[in-house]
Amino acid sequence: MIVGLGDGIVAARVDSGRSTGKSATVVTGVGPLLSRKQPAAWADVLERKISGELSERAEDAEHLFAEIQKSPSAEQTGAIVLTHVDDYDDEFFEALAEVIARDKADRRFARAGKFEALQQYLREVRRRARKGETSQMWAELARGAARERDLASQE
Repeated sequence: MIVGLGDGIVAARVDSGRSTGKSATVVTGVGPLLSRKQPAAWADVLERKISGELSERAEDAEHLFAEIQKSPSAEQTGAIVLTHVDDYDDEFFEALAEVIARDKADRRFARAGKFEALQQYLREVRRRARKGETSQMWAELARGAARERDLASQE
């Protein structure tokens, strides 16, 4: 991790060769961590980064992912996502990025790819919810479930 001071605090995401025994380090992204006006929050985040702990919101992202993985249908997956639509704020997406970075650093690329797909899906759901389309998304789920029932009854 590289931290620099300036207009704010910057963090660089790195992948290390710790799981392969090599000492190579690759910078995979650089961006703002927190502004200088939030020293207590900055200290908390930095402590979590150094200790390698996942934030509470990252644990929420892991829990959502586990719920989705257990879902037996696309409609139920959509219902799970829409039930939690108000939870997808910027902090949640930062935590989701934290999970993805951790998985990549631990060389769990298939899992990281699934989290990246979830991240894209949740961004679209959040975008539509902000446009006031939540009830429309629920209606789309209901239509999809009805189609599935019709197809199942025809077999």
